[in-house]
Amino acid sequence: MKAPGYLAMVSGQAPQPDTQADCPTYSDFAATVDRRGTVRTNVDRGQAVSKAGPNAPAGKNGCVYPAAVPTLFNQFDRAGITWKGYAQDLRATRGREDGPCGAPSASPTTHPVPNPGGATPADQYVPKHFPFPWFHSLIDSRADCSAKHIANLFSPANGLHHDLQQVSTTPQFTWITPNNCSDAHDAVCAGNNLSGGFSGPDTPRAPKNYTGGLYASDLFMQHVIPQIERSPAFKQDGLIEIAFDEAFPAFTYTGNSFVNSHRTRPDAATSVADDTAGQNVDGRNVHTEPTGPNTPLRRNRAGQQLYPGPGYNAFLDRDPHVPGLLLGGGNPVGGSVTGGARTDAATGSPRSPRIVDNTISLLDNGRSVYGPGIPGGCVVAAPTDRHVVATAPKGSGLPGATVVAGSFTLDCLGVAAAPTAPITSIALGPQTQATDPLFDATSATNGGGDTGGVLISRFIRPGTTSGTFYDHYSWLRTMEVLFRVDARGRAPGTDGQGHLGFAAQPGLAGFGSDVFTNAGVRARPAAGSPAS
Repeated sequence: MKAPGYLAMVSGQAPQPDTQADCPTYSDFAATVDRRGTVRTNVDRGQAVSKAGPNAPAGKNGCVYPAAVPTLFNQFDRAGITWKGYAQDLRATRGREDGPCGAPSASPTTHPVPNPGGATPADQYVPKHFPFPWFHSLIDSRADCSAKHIANLFSPANGLHHDLQQVSTTPQFTWITPNNCSDAHDAVCAGNNLSGGFSGPDTPRAPKNYTGGLYASDLFMQHVIPQIERSPAFKQDGLIEIAFDEAFPAFTYTGNSFVNSHRTRPDAATSVADDTAGQNVDGRNVHTEPTGPNTPLRRNRAGQQLYPGPGYNAFLDRDPHVPGLLLGGGNPVGGSVTGGARTDAATGSPRSPRIVDNTISLLDNGRSVYGPGIPGGCVVAAPTDRHVVATAPKGSGLPGATVVAGSFTLDCLGVAAAPTAPITSIALGPQTQATDPLFDATSATNGGGDTGGVLISRFIRPGTTSGTFYDHYSWLRTMEVLFRVDARGRAPGTDGQGHLGFAAQPGLAGFGSDVFTNAGVRARPAAGSPAS
């Protein structure tokens, strides 16, 4: 999940360019909160509006929200709900994330930090995946950032396993952030992926490999979820939610897939569909959500999209010559524009038309191939990728630091042909807008991602599925309702009814009877019971 998703879930705030770029600097977000009108007369009521203006480039806005922007955890404080945030590897390296609530510095105001944290072999915690350091309403509070509320997940003294032993020590609400390996973010992990198992509840053994992705997240959940399910508090009336995000197209060109889908095509239409979130408003599923004031969408008279929007042009290429076009961060393969020529490390021999190239992807199908040993008139044909186990860590520079083995057939004038000599590299010709599978000038990238979630509770019948569109704001609204944050008027929220930001949209559905399908579900867990 990228930074905007975490922040939206706990505050109802829409994306802005710096959060879309995963916060290039840990610094203050210079913004004012829009308090005009009501949620019915002003769709952006409660949103933080960047002083740099809409669609200001990443780096011009800042990332840490002002104290005037509250979070779900501030609502819990006012409502007397106990809560705690656990992060795997938090403060594993002295001086790296010692700031309040796991922040990379003592203060985003006085000590801004560029590039605030990527995974290292010894510490794969990344601040951008832990929502607490990004709100002054939390980091300015010693109480909220104390060990009572923020902890290393596997700390023997106050980690999750320690706290789950008794109902009285289990928070009513628990937020768990795996590290950059265990959350499936990195395809190859920089450090331990838990493949060696555990010697105790909080002590991982040395890893057997460095494969990331869903393989690593499964290893994490196989250890953590049973701990929660065995706890007395969960058995009483608990709820576990496993949230997924970053709905990238299911192809290796996204960097997080090990193999390619056979159900959808690797093209712009798939990118748009996978990155488009939905909501349920007034009982109807809709394929949009509000853009917010900082990432609005706009078309020119020809119908071409001009702005990156909430989806940031992810895995979509535009025409850079369109007047007024803003690309955003977008596609890491082509930089949001049609790809030019490139050179790949590759191996091949005169004995076979099959070329081994770990960089090749389905997007390259049909591209011209040339270089020493390559006959004239050749193109990429039948590119394939297969999964391999990563035997070396990310960033090591070793050959085993990959999970994908790629290859393609050398097609020369319609016939599979072997190179005329051994090759060690190939050159690929540039794409055109007509041949670029990701080119799309008119579709908006609405963002949010089309993903699922897994919920576990005795208040949900096993096998339950729902086709209702729920998004980040729906989740926030659900938590606010389940915990009755405004039952005593202490946390009125944006709409006066306890809902923050876009969770306060009129008619927005929270999780309903289609989710909680077991008879007798209660509106609020009993004291001491967790939602994780």
